[in-house]
Amino acid sequence: MEKYLVVCSYAIAILDLLSAVLFASVSGMLYAQHHHWTSLAALAFAIIWICLIIVLLLGIYRRQLNFVRYWLVFTCLGIMLDAFLLLYGLTLAVCMNWEGVKLTVMPFAGLAVEMTFVFIIYVFYLDIIESEQWIPLRYTRFKAGCSLKHSKYTSSSAGILRRERKRLRKMYTRDEKAAFKEPHRKLRRGQP
Repeated sequence: MEKYLVVCSYAIAILDLLSAVLFASVSGMLYAQHHHWTSLAALAFAIIWICLIIVLLLGIYRRQLNFVRYWLVFTCLGIMLDAFLLLYGLTLAVCMNWEGVKLTVMPFAGLAVEMTFVFIIYVFYLDIIESEQWIPLRYTRFKAGCSLKHSKYTSSSAGILRRERKRLRKMYTRDEKAAFKEPHRKLRRGQP
């Protein structure tokens, strides 16, 4: 399941990057032709969008929660803004015609696809959280003036931290299993 999530997340990031590059190129051409502030704002938005997609790609590659979270927040805000603008445009329409309906359905379909993409990336985000280092390590408290660099209790090795987390995770699982078995033992013995 995790492999499919990673592949889907990469595919979504690449599709989003293609959309952002297309939007940036159209905005750049419009700004070159008309020199209007709205096309310049759209171009700046597209550059920010491309940067956030690169952050998403890095977050997927490195399994960084914050990077994926930035993209999720930005995209959710963009979806809400798009939905608001579409609904605002619908309320301004004086009459409904078939061409107007076709033009309105396409952006809503695009929003539905974007929400599906956000949901898949959110599931990937939750998967990262589950595999994240969720057991806190106990750090030795040092007295004032003690340098953490030269202390024998600190270690910069990621392997030692990983082993400590694994040991704590096993200990937690063992204690949890014992806690679940105790009520079953009492029930078999007839104790309340």
